[in-house]
Amino acid sequence: MKVKSINSYGLLDGLFAFAMALGSVVYGNSARVPAGEMHKFLEMRITVLNAAFAGLFMLAWIYCFRTLNLYGSGSGSILRKLLRIAQGCGLMTSFLVFYLRATHTVGPTGRIAVIFFVSAACYQACRLIFGTWIASRDPELVVILGSGRRAGKAWREIRTQYHSTVKLVGFVDDRPVSEMPPDIADRYLGTIDHLSDLLLRNVVDELLVTVPMKSCYGQAQRAIEIAEQVGVRVAYMHDVYMTKLRQTAHRDHELFGELVPFHEHYVTRQAVKRLMDIAGALAGIFLLLPLFAAIAIAVKLTSEGPVLFVQERYGYRRRTFHMFKFRSMVKNAPDLMKELEEQNEAGGPIFKMRSDPRITRVGRFLRASSLDELPQLLNVLLGHMSLVGPRPMSVRDVSLFNEATLMRRFTVKPGITGLWQVSGRSSLSFDQWMKLDFSYIDDWSLGLDFQILARTISAVVKRTGAV
Repeated sequence: MKVKSINSYGLLDGLFAFAMALGSVVYGNSARVPAGEMHKFLEMRITVLNAAFAGLFMLAWIYCFRTLNLYGSGSGSILRKLLRIAQGCGLMTSFLVFYLRATHTVGPTGRIAVIFFVSAACYQACRLIFGTWIASRDPELVVILGSGRRAGKAWREIRTQYHSTVKLVGFVDDRPVSEMPPDIADRYLGTIDHLSDLLLRNVVDELLVTVPMKSCYGQAQRAIEIAEQVGVRVAYMHDVYMTKLRQTAHRDHELFGELVPFHEHYVTRQAVKRLMDIAGALAGIFLLLPLFAAIAIAVKLTSEGPVLFVQERYGYRRRTFHMFKFRSMVKNAPDLMKELEEQNEAGGPIFKMRSDPRITRVGRFLRASSLDELPQLLNVLLGHMSLVGPRPMSVRDVSLFNEATLMRRFTVKPGITGLWQVSGRSSLSFDQWMKLDFSYIDDWSLGLDFQILARTISAVVKRTGAV
């Protein structure tokens, strides 16, 4: 396995590992320190040697666990991975003990070693189990470009090593089906000319390029351009010639060899955005609890049906989730939809009526003031949505899309508010809406999010474009 550059995740993992080592030393010595004098132990001067060891320890930790293939999805059973964790923690414990002995550090070295090994092993095991659980819930959906030797190799690895984290949608190639191996022919989806429609009608996370680039450069470039337009990541087999091809993959994936990872600052900004979402959602729910209760009572007293309207929507990577809103329509509103389709006042696949007979009296106020959207703070906490982003669209609306490029809006998490809400909302056409979504995706920054949040307050007060 190649040693990859250290990313922000590796640095955080190494930093946490050193914190565990330091904590083990402090806890291991706690029995030797007289009562009330622990502060003197903690106030000991940090030497240059100790500082150098801290940096070396973190680098050694990252290299060790990366070499043991414990940072990626990897291969092998959980038991084998746990054994590799024990091996890695044993090596790093030995390294810690060697340093303590070499520097003649006074203290119960054996006790420190046991504390560090147990805490490090438990931490790594929890990280592995949690990561495996997350991956198994949401496998990568991959389309393979090609049907030759490399394609067969990738398909075998998916079946045997990555079956829990990667799912094959099928193969795309311009070769005749009669020339393909039977297992590939059975999963053949069509030619490159069919790729755009395929990505429109199917959920696909990644296009894996396995064709030989010297002889199939034109075909590969066409497929890559289609994938880029839709927002599907592109990956390449590690042995593919790729002099002129642009790599658009956004993260590492060991199955597909060495890919272009996230830029460090992008990862950091995404982490800050998520922290912003959690803090904002928690603060909003806490501060608005009385308003939540008042709206719930008003909805319940003025019309039959539940307080919340729960609808399946498309979110990040076109995965569906249940979005929450305060109910603003009669309880059988979805059943009445078919009768009103002919009165749709909006262009494109969306449905809008300014005088929708399904909306209740309280619901009309909730919609005009955007208060019906408040329960989506729960979706933000659950990770389905962000405070700022393109609006989540219903399954009905997405099923009516006729351009594959529209799928690019699902490359980011949907939001409670966004450029569409602060730029006119329902007064805008569908095409204008989509342009605003793409503009947000292309120009995204934390500053833009703060700007949209500030403009949202004004838009809600003025009820701009609300229906």
